[in-house]
Amino acid sequence: MRKKIVVIGSGSQFTEFFLQELYKFEEFQGCTLALVDRKPDRLQHEVDLANKINDALQWDVTIEGHTERKDALPGADYVYCFIAVNSKEAWKKEFELCNKHGINPYEAYTVGAPGLNFSIRHVPVMLDIADDMEKLCPDAWLILDNNPLSRILAALDRHSKVKWIGYCNGHEMIQMALEQLLGKDERTHLRDADPIEREFMVPSGQVDILLAGINHLQWVTDIRDTETGEDLYPKVMETINGMSPDEFPAGYRFIFEAAKRLGWVCSPADNHVGDYLWFVDPQTAEKCSLYPYPVDQWFGGRMAGDWADIAAKYDTKENIKQYVSQRRIGWLSLQIARYLMTAGQNYHPALNLMNNGSISNLTDDVIVEIPAVVGPDGPKAVQYGPLPEVIAPYCQLTGSITNIVADAAATGSRKLALQALLLDPFIHSVSVAEALLEDMLAYSREYYTRFE
Repeated sequence: MRKKIVVIGSGSQFTEFFLQELYKFEEFQGCTLALVDRKPDRLQHEVDLANKINDALQWDVTIEGHTERKDALPGADYVYCFIAVNSKEAWKKEFELCNKHGINPYEAYTVGAPGLNFSIRHVPVMLDIADDMEKLCPDAWLILDNNPLSRILAALDRHSKVKWIGYCNGHEMIQMALEQLLGKDERTHLRDADPIEREFMVPSGQVDILLAGINHLQWVTDIRDTETGEDLYPKVMETINGMSPDEFPAGYRFIFEAAKRLGWVCSPADNHVGDYLWFVDPQTAEKCSLYPYPVDQWFGGRMAGDWADIAAKYDTKENIKQYVSQRRIGWLSLQIARYLMTAGQNYHPALNLMNNGSISNLTDDVIVEIPAVVGPDGPKAVQYGPLPEVIAPYCQLTGSITNIVADAAATGSRKLALQALLLDPFIHSVSVAEALLEDMLAYSREYYTRFE
């Protein structure tokens, strides 16, 4: 059967990687790909690029372009979402609002007060998409990559009926950092890569890891040499304990310093976990070169001119084949749809799913990031067992706050929003929490939210 894949928010840069993967695997031959972008000029360039690849490779994909998702969703089997609500401007605003009240986040995106405000803006849109899916393609899977991932997933689970799966490429970011730490990656220049570069790099495949936890705070509990199977965790800890922060790969200095104290390596990178591990202080941050995420360098969305340049660049069969053969990001998101289409069970190293006992010392109702197997009947999380007691509380508290935030954003409840801030370990004052909430809601009034 010809499957239909819908991409909502196809103006994102992630669509480039999506197309690279779609044309790599024969399971996608003959499918229908519907791109949804509210900007017609930009959409036309995306469709042009997809058609160029399709014609060059003779992949027999039917390409559709829509400015309204309701026109694309009927008959969909898999719906991917890359949307962001004015992310670049709003992301900078989160730093500004927090700094005003004496809170200094490093990522300001998925957790804490910024994660609450991002949720206030994103959850209503995602619930509307879910409502459309329930009416137009009730059997489809919604596969999410967009942030704040856990909070959107919790809202979908608690306030919709759609089938959902979440994915983040953080597992490959820490895999790459461990290769660099151990000197197993010949690309030595990558040790100094900045946070933006690291988002688009892939490991060389020299180590295998096992990890579990929550999105943007997974814990690596097993590290192996890919070729020999040797347990590398003792060597990793010996290396970490023998180094000063300036010797660690850039972007992982705080993670490895934390491992000295906790005994476990976390993931995916310093800016991410700096907002989850509440023992970070200014002195440690300075020592580890932990600074706020460089939002101005991020390019989550593409302008019409960007897409025109991209489409024009691939003008021969040879350079289209080269484009498709590249792998510039740890992009295992499209593998989810591929595995759902394929007979048998396929291992996936990290999916965001409801816990339901997979991590035994976290409550069943939190969203976890964990290895899983995926087949035609959906994903099944591994029965991981307990996380070490010293690190499980970080995941449990954040997971519980995530559920409160999801309900607050879905219902427009000021009471729940305030309660989420009062549980935040970085906020130590009810006055600060109340004032910050008022500022966040005042800013987000210019967007579509469920708050009055």
